[in-house]
Amino acid sequence: MPPDRLLYNSSLLRPPTVKKFRFLRRSANSPGILYKTHRPDSEHNLNLDRSLPRQQFRGYGSAFLCRQEISSAPHSSTTGRASAICHLPGLPPNPSPRTLSAAGMDPAIIAARDNVIRAEVAEREAECILMAARENLLEAREHALRLELEASAANQAQTMFNTLTSHNTTASGTATPVAVSGVPTEAYTFPVDKLRRRQTRPGKTPLILVACGSFSPITFLHMRMFEMASDFVRFNTDFEVCAGYLSPVSDAYKKAGLAPGRHRVEMCSRAIESSPWLMVDPFETVNCNEKGEPEYVPTAKVLRHFDHEINTVLGGIEGTDGKMHKAKIALLAGADLVMSMGEPGLWSPIDLGVILGQYGAFIVERSGTDIELALSTLKQYENNIWVIGQVIQNDISSTKVRLFLKKDLSVRYLIPDPVVEYINEHHLYQEGPPKEKQEKINGSKDPGPESSNGKLIKG
Repeated sequence: MPPDRLLYNSSLLRPPTVKKFRFLRRSANSPGILYKTHRPDSEHNLNLDRSLPRQQFRGYGSAFLCRQEISSAPHSSTTGRASAICHLPGLPPNPSPRTLSAAGMDPAIIAARDNVIRAEVAEREAECILMAARENLLEAREHALRLELEASAANQAQTMFNTLTSHNTTASGTATPVAVSGVPTEAYTFPVDKLRRRQTRPGKTPLILVACGSFSPITFLHMRMFEMASDFVRFNTDFEVCAGYLSPVSDAYKKAGLAPGRHRVEMCSRAIESSPWLMVDPFETVNCNEKGEPEYVPTAKVLRHFDHEINTVLGGIEGTDGKMHKAKIALLAGADLVMSMGEPGLWSPIDLGVILGQYGAFIVERSGTDIELALSTLKQYENNIWVIGQVIQNDISSTKVRLFLKKDLSVRYLIPDPVVEYINEHHLYQEGPPKEKQEKINGSKDPGPESSNGKLIKG
């Protein structure tokens, strides 16, 4: 049969209207997918396997997308299979290569016809995929625009709220940091002035110690805990301490004798002013809810906060090899805290998993606590808990200091002198006339000679 008798109706292969890019992508990636079409007036049975999926598209006449498994080997000039309509007199609407060959058509022409059809089908698929990609790009741009508008509205609301709350002042006349939805405002800045950004000991993992507590007021024992932990880490672990942080609890803790957060932060700052590696982070005290009320921050969230600020924002600590290394964040606490963790139902298992499992803790022994009993209920975290023994026993506590102040007793040499002066200046933990309390806090001007039991010695 002469080649001019081969009528190829390319209009039947116009790209179908597509709505789902996912379907086309599956079709494009599946080997052996062939496209067969037939005119609406044709009653020819394509003998399709009804168990295989098919999709009808809108186009010229009726078009069906059929999946038909074929050999993955390259099609030769004699075994190629047709994938489009070819009208020949006396032949069915979609003749196979064998039928065309029997009708006298040159095998080379049949193979060329198959290659042309496959090329056009591939071109149509590419056009459909490109069209779907353009639609997805437009949808993505619309979504990005909506997010930008929402962010702009949120920034405007935040700016308005900051303007309204900027007039709130403390007793000393300085602006009070306020936070919305648990996130500090721009007044909050993470302290890094004493953070050692580069390690000095090779082969060690950088360590950040975080002590959470009321610190109402801070005592010498709170500060000694950091020094004991530093010595313990240096001689007994593969860590290198790069900084220590005190994180005073939020006012929402509602503990008896809890001074306002701004006072506790200031007392801690004055106490560790001379320390080369201790800092105070006011993160917990500046967190508020949407109503501007103080919001309690769980210990697990506090440790995540330090992890984010040091390892994500700052990128970690630079090692002696010049590379940045992720710092280990660990909780520093007394034995009374770990004993409470061992009590059933007092701590959330999820929080314990974060605190002791993900981060770890350094526990300082205290007199009157059974640390072994506490650790017996936390066996699953024993490899991430380090116990620091007290060589010199010290049982000073904030509760005892407040009791001394309430009973008009001197607290000098129990807490740092700058803290004593701050308590006297702001009349904290006191009852009665400030002038009378001043002598008790500062101590008597001329108490006279005393014996070893504290009684006055008569002259």
